Amino acid sequence: MTKALFFDLDGTLLNSKKEISYQTKETLKKCKSNNIKLFIATARPPLLDKMLSWDNDTLSLFDGGAYYNGGCLVINGNKTYTPIDDDIVKKSIQHVIEYDNLNIALQLEHEKHAFRYPLSKMAYKAWGVSGESMLNLSEVAGIRTVKIAIFFANLIDSATPINPERVNALESLCRDTAQFYLTDKGILVQIMARGVNKASGIEKIRQHMGLEKNEIAVFGDDVNDIEMLSEYENSVAMGNADEIVKQKATHITLTNDNDGIHHAITNILKIS
Repeated sequence: MTKALFFDLDGTLLNSKKEISYQTKETLKKCKSNNIKLFIATARPPLLDKMLSWDNDTLSLFDGGAYYNGGCLVINGNKTYTPIDDDIVKKSIQHVIEYDNLNIALQLEHEKHAFRYPLSKMAYKAWGVSGESMLNLSEVAGIRTVKIAIFFANLIDSATPINPERVNALESLCRDTAQFYLTDKGILVQIMARGVNKASGIEKIRQHMGLEKNEIAVFGDDVNDIEMLSEYENSVAMGNADEIVKQKATHITLTNDNDGIHHAITNILKIS
């Protein structure tokens, strides 16, 4: 019997408009009424009210989750962070500033952010960032970094892939010392602490709840979902997922723009 569901956001629970469709939201509400716990498993920080304009009705659907790809866990309203080693942070910054136009964001404890280059005004809301939570790279001493993001422009409006040589250099920097992903079709590098990923975060939540692995289901679409899709027998890849991601999942549903979550819950997992 399924007792908890874990959802990636972008490309999975959210459609192309960055919204949860009406049909999917109604299905989530039915799950809640059947005492099934709902959790987020995302690369985003726990700022969904600011980033996605979620109201209390939407926020209340979820019982917590793994944010920053597992770098921050929210359980019973309490947050715990797993920071990146300071040496990795310093070396990542040093590498990025060798290249013009390449931006780096340090996503810090308590949802503060530091950027190499300021974002445009329209971009800050999408990052969930406001004035009091923005820092310069020179101001982060003593504040622990939970996730590093490397990208061009504001990220949300970039279609520029990061040069493979730069990707390889960053991946080599992280080998055996940090968790590395190249996501979003090559435009975003994400770095977390060693051993931190969505699967490890979900495992901590699962164990805290006293659930068996076959009592949870996970949903995703990108390479940073591979560990969790591989870990659980009730795993669902979206129809819009990369092929390598689909190969790791037990099931494949419809796309995120065709109510793939609703279809998976009702027709694949048979939750009514």
